[in-house]
Amino acid sequence: MRGEAAAYGIIITALAGACLFHDDPTGPATDTATSGSTGSTTDAVPTAGEDQCPNSCPAPGPCKQVTCEGGVCGVADLPEGTVWPSTPGDCRHDVCDGQGGLESELADDPPSQVAGDCRRFVCEAGDAVVMLDASDVPDDANDCTDDTCEDGTPTHTVKAMHTACGPGGDQYCHTDGACRPCKQVTDACEDYGQEPHDNQETAQNLGKISDADGDGSFVCATIKGANDVDWYTFAGDDAFLNYVDPVRSLVQQDGSGGRVCVYLQCDGGGTSIDCNGAAPDTAPLGQKGCCSATTVAPKLDCDGLDDSAKVWIRVDPPDNLACVPYQLDYHF
Repeated sequence: MRGEAAAYGIIITALAGACLFHDDPTGPATDTATSGSTGSTTDAVPTAGEDQCPNSCPAPGPCKQVTCEGGVCGVADLPEGTVWPSTPGDCRHDVCDGQGGLESELADDPPSQVAGDCRRFVCEAGDAVVMLDASDVPDDANDCTDDTCEDGTPTHTVKAMHTACGPGGDQYCHTDGACRPCKQVTDACEDYGQEPHDNQETAQNLGKISDADGDGSFVCATIKGANDVDWYTFAGDDAFLNYVDPVRSLVQQDGSGGRVCVYLQCDGGGTSIDCNGAAPDTAPLGQKGCCSATTVAPKLDCDGLDDSAKVWIRVDPPDNLACVPYQLDYHF
């Protein structure tokens, strides 16, 4: 009986295995695809016409185009006269002859032009020829030059002295072709500034200036002779939350020598000045200040929280030069 029980066990296991591995037609769909109305199943591979043509067709070559017939790749000739891509700028272009061949024809296709070289390319009988072009004017982006073409050569002629230039036309051309805020001073040592202001009492009043970063301006003038001195003054206003950094910069024309001095007096008293490396000095009326050949930036400290102060500026020629044209930039 023990042997019969073992045989039954084998038969039951075999039947169970048959059930486990038998496809159940009522179960979930498999990954196979049903083809049309036949009900047959095949792998889900797209037909040739869906994706393979024309996307997977070989490149057809010049003057040919791909065709698709029933999903099969084919090749046909392009119509006669179709322009085919060719070398740009060679005064020719390629066209199709309608039979799969190329023909080269003359074309108005000159090489690329170089802007501002006073020349241009033209096509003559299939060849590129250089012609002079006075309208192809070079632009050097300088307001103080006239840009022209002279016999095919780009030319930049400096405009007359004091010609208006710069943003808004409020600056002046110099004979070196530069555009500057101040007029050019010649050997005649012209002084375009306000006179007289040769002592502290007659200092030119520049008004009221706050310590906002965008405030401040410049003046243009000339030291005429070794004994000439120019004085300026303004009221410096320390606005709330702003920072006082009174900087004065002296820009000499043609690198000529000059010196700038700054003197300060706090409106609220207690004037304290740090010259930051410049030379300490005292004004004729007793105010403390600092002097330097180019830039003076004294650190000012007044009593209380308000550093508003009266400011005097002096420009003089320490090297006893006869003529020192300058531009003085200032802010508080």
